[in-house]
Amino acid sequence: MAGPVVDDVSVDVLIDEVTDRADEGPESIRRRLDPFVDDGTVTAAAFESTVTDVSQILATAETRVDLATRAHEDATDAAAEAPDLDVVDVRRRAFGARLDDLREDVEALGDDLRAARADPDSPMAVYRAATDLHEVTTGAQDVVRVAHDLETELEAFEAWLNSANRRHDALVDEVEAAEESVDSIAEAVEALRAADEPDPERRFDAGVQVRVLDLVVADLRAEAEDLRAWAERDGADFPDGVETRIDDLAGEVTTVAEALADGMTPGGEFGDRLDALDAELSAVEPPVAWGLVDETVAEVREVPSTEN
Repeated sequence: MAGPVVDDVSVDVLIDEVTDRADEGPESIRRRLDPFVDDGTVTAAAFESTVTDVSQILATAETRVDLATRAHEDATDAAAEAPDLDVVDVRRRAFGARLDDLREDVEALGDDLRAARADPDSPMAVYRAATDLHEVTTGAQDVVRVAHDLETELEAFEAWLNSANRRHDALVDEVEAAEESVDSIAEAVEALRAADEPDPERRFDAGVQVRVLDLVVADLRAEAEDLRAWAERDGADFPDGVETRIDDLAGEVTTVAEALADGMTPGGEFGDRLDALDAELSAVEPPVAWGLVDETVAEVREVPSTEN
């Protein structure tokens, strides 16, 4: 390592030199440099120790991604034995896309770590290395968490593929959850209708929920159709009354939507945002890729910036 770290330098001196150039205050800079400090001095040994620690955290992230990859391979093998149905394919493709994203994240973090560990030859280079190593640590910890969740979900997917009872129980659970959501939004709409001056933001939020529930019902209907076909192929029993409950859900969502629209049509910013959501969701067909829908809904919910 070259520059100030080779010679060892007081952290106070380094902070003074960086403060004039960095868009952060002295205390924030001190927190960033803290991993490089030994008894008030920024040293090469402390820097290397920090790099080693971050490398180990990244190695843990790589291991978690490897474990998720193995779980994906097992689930993919199980999916190959399943019938050629959309309800299987959409799940398989979604898991594959999430795994690809994790692999890209780990590769990018490795590149960032290699750049951060290059010998810093100026106070600003030391500070940037500290910032980069902090971001690599945070990113690697996020990968560990997401990869662990993905591995767990893949194992559940494999079990779902191998058990008709699990598939049917999951469908019934999804129908029950949708029923509860419809009841909740119906109460919210009644409260809005009873108000002398319905809150525009609550009206907007209810409009978003109704649109998503409409898509949920369509997705449940498609899933039930595929799972019934799968059960018939395998000679397995299919839960009684599921399609009827989904039909009832569709009717309830329509009723709530009509009640919401009656005399409470949003205008201005909220109306424009709902129109944008309608345009996006109109292109979505079941089986629904919910990750993309969630992103679309999150974008519509964001309050537009008023900055010029």
